[in-house]
Amino acid sequence: MSRNGFKWSVNEVLSLQREYELLEWDINQIAQKHQRSPNAIMFKLDEEGFADYNELARKQYKQSKSYNKKENVDLILQSNDVDSSEESNSETSELTQRVNVLEENIDEIKTMLKQLVSRKMNNLGFNG
Repeated sequence: MSRNGFKWSVNEVLSLQREYELLEWDINQIAQKHQRSPNAIMFKLDEEGFADYNELARKQYKQSKSYNKKENVDLILQSNDVDSSEESNSETSELTQRVNVLEENIDEIKTMLKQLVSRKMNNLGFNG
């Protein structure tokens, strides 16, 4: 990234806040625009109080895991002759990405619930 190591200007921080909070750009889009790494963007958002670094990092990780799923869904949609305008593809991709993240979150919640129920059953003397 060509801005790596450069100080953040006030205008750049204001732009960062607008892109993250108002435009709801993802970290990679913001990083490209600012010519900085996604990690630098996440650190700055945390430092300025716009977001929590740990939450952003988890979201980035989940998005990278769901990237292959998103590609598969996009291919299926294209093969079904979905309107291929840029705006439609962008909205579809964003929705697909959000659905994938939600599905992963639900899977994680299911796993946690199973573990909690299992522990509770063991504590009550039910084994198995």
